[in-house]
Amino acid sequence: MAENKKRKGHPYRKPADIPSSQRVKGGTIWALLFAAFALLIAYFAAGVNYTVLIIATIVGGVIGYIIGKKMEKK
Repeated sequence: MAENKKRKGHPYRKPADIPSSQRVKGGTIWALLFAAFALLIAYFAAGVNYTVLIIATIVGGVIGYIIGKKMEKK
């Protein structure tokens, strides 16, 4: 079968140096980062109101987890 000589070949993909069992998942890292930042923002905004701090930390962790999972897929 004829091939187009102008068409580029497949791009080179370097294999991962770290096995998948030893990699830290992106969802976990982003969840922790967003939870920490949400906790700090809630602390500066609401003071020492524990209800607001807990809710902000949980919401920040969920948002970070979702963002991390989307990044893993790409």
